[in-house]
Amino acid sequence: MVQIVFLDTDVILDYLENRNREVRDTVAQLLLLHEKGKIVLATSVYNIAELIDKEFEIHFIGWCLNERMSYDETISKLRRDEKLFREISSKNKDSIKKEIEDFIFNKGIEIFSLSGTKEYEELFNLIYERNLKSQDALIVTTALVNNATYFLSNDSSLVNRIGDLIDSYNLRDKNLREAFRSNVLEAI
Repeated sequence: MVQIVFLDTDVILDYLENRNREVRDTVAQLLLLHEKGKIVLATSVYNIAELIDKEFEIHFIGWCLNERMSYDETISKLRRDEKLFREISSKNKDSIKKEIEDFIFNKGIEIFSLSGTKEYEELFNLIYERNLKSQDALIVTTALVNNATYFLSNDSSLVNRIGDLIDSYNLRDKNLREAFRSNVLEAI
């Protein structure tokens, strides 16, 4: 049975925005294994929504920094100055859309979602017992019900909270990244 590697939003952003070389290299290696059919790379529709949102934020904040705005001014304008946000977003809309489509669709990344009431109990337990935020609970539930083998994130708190439910790795943590490479990637 082919192993499913589930990518959280922050891992995808590290790859797309070239934010962390080690994470980017790991994702590049996963993409090669995915192309060869040795693994299935997956994410969720919720991660894609978050990815779109974060890409628009990154471009807006980048514009503000380029305009030499202070941190406080940038944060006050983010999502509050809708006209400015829309103006900056419209300039980046096509490139953001293409970048995400190239990564998700052109590379054949599986997109998982939830189907309905059968996931309610899992969602409830993740929020209540593990104190997950609703977005994280949706993402983790999606990975679990779709039988993901591995969950890759850069969120150490999330990885720690779900590690007993699914084999999880924080790729920004050098030790965990190396453990993933040696225990998983080298074995494939």
